[in-house]
Amino acid sequence: MRWFSTENITTRLYVLSLVVAFGGCTVGIDISLVNGAQMFFVSRFHLNDSLHGLTSAATLIGAVIGSFMSSIINLFLGRKGAMFVASFVAVGAGLIEALANVWGVLLFARIFLGTSFGIYSATIPIYLSESAPAVVRGALTAIYQLSLTFGLFFGSIADAAFVQVDNGWRLMLGSVIVPPFCCLIGLIFTPESPRWLIFKRKEAEAFQCLLKLRKTETEALEDLSRIKDSTMIDSQRDTWYQVLKKILMTKRIRRAVSVGIFLQVARQLSGVNAMSYYIDIVLRKAGLSISTTIYISVAYMFGTVLFTLPLFWIVDRLGRRILLVATMPVISLMLLLIGFSFYGNEHIRISLCLVGFFIMRAFFSPGLGPVSWIITSEIFPLQVRAECLAIVSFASYAFNFVISFAFPDMLSQMKAQGAFSFFSGFTLLSWIIFFLYVPETKGIELESVEQLFEKPWSEYSRKHIQQAAEFLSCRRKKASCIDMIQSSSSERTASINEKERKAEE
Repeated sequence: MRWFSTENITTRLYVLSLVVAFGGCTVGIDISLVNGAQMFFVSRFHLNDSLHGLTSAATLIGAVIGSFMSSIINLFLGRKGAMFVASFVAVGAGLIEALANVWGVLLFARIFLGTSFGIYSATIPIYLSESAPAVVRGALTAIYQLSLTFGLFFGSIADAAFVQVDNGWRLMLGSVIVPPFCCLIGLIFTPESPRWLIFKRKEAEAFQCLLKLRKTETEALEDLSRIKDSTMIDSQRDTWYQVLKKILMTKRIRRAVSVGIFLQVARQLSGVNAMSYYIDIVLRKAGLSISTTIYISVAYMFGTVLFTLPLFWIVDRLGRRILLVATMPVISLMLLLIGFSFYGNEHIRISLCLVGFFIMRAFFSPGLGPVSWIITSEIFPLQVRAECLAIVSFASYAFNFVISFAFPDMLSQMKAQGAFSFFSGFTLLSWIIFFLYVPETKGIELESVEQLFEKPWSEYSRKHIQQAAEFLSCRRKKASCIDMIQSSSSERTASINEKERKAEE
């Protein structure tokens, strides 16, 4: 249980992690809340299928807008300021949608609420990764995914609590204000990202923040020097045109953005988020009653929390790449099982569907779900990190909206068999691409990670194929394969960090 020891984490870093977790919880809780509330506001406002889908997925439209806004807010207000803006917006929008008596007001409130989601998603991963020491950076960054799953669970509990209450759907939607309100209060006690402060030439403030976020003054001084050396490369503030040109024309940044976007596309096209919005519909199609569906939804959301917990013990031990490569084939197989279960009779359909849902979630929660955000928070240079995260967040929410909006039609036109087979096939294709081209970032300082993308794609594919061959050879010799891969990763990390130290000298 190394991650939970006080060896690498200060009390203030624990507080920061808890506070930003409320932001991630806001995103998750709304998914469950609207899943329950839509059973009532559809009839209250006499919505047809198209308006129903638009209302439920409206937050994703707002999230796309918020993703673009986040880079500007992060640039001028910092990570802490962006969290404050997002939390303030979420509280206000939650109150508006809970009190709405006109459908147009409800739609506006949900789009407005979604802008906070875009800001949260683009800010929380970099806020955590920029504040954490390299040795625990992966585990701390994974807090975003864990907080989102807690939100899913708490939202399902709120649905069950208010389902029998008059105008309970208003209380369901209004419950979304609780996590961002806690976030607003907690931000009073959290420091700003030291990397952002140095980028803004506020070295004295950055050092004070590092003293709070590191165990010793020596560690704080070492990190201060490393970050200063990194930011000296781009001492002039670029215009938006210059930033975009740098992202598009610099090969290593362009490759990193490509990896980040495809990680998020693969995450959405696995269908897991769509199933969070429409799990009740799928279970009803499988033959379950409404009450049973509600109870299973609560159990499923609780399972997302439990299945995410092992990530904190393994992400900084095994690495990000291993978790992706090891879990995605199982996710693909379980999606295929869910789809093909609908060819059987009701008993077979219900049994295989439930097995598929829970096993798929057990491998998604410590794998593709959080790892996609962990990697994207680590691979971009500081000077364009906010802009790159905004682009990646935009891609994530854009595809999330497309899939969530289209999923009911997919079930109608393609049937469950076709819809889940599509998700399964794309997940398998993503696994092949990740296996060939996604590098390991475990243990590498943020100022050095960008060096990973100096090499061409072909070199990565050759190295990873060779590593797989060594893995299989290692198994035949009955050696420790995991140790071999971790040793290779450690040597690569040491090599990169050694190059960085020599460059500083």
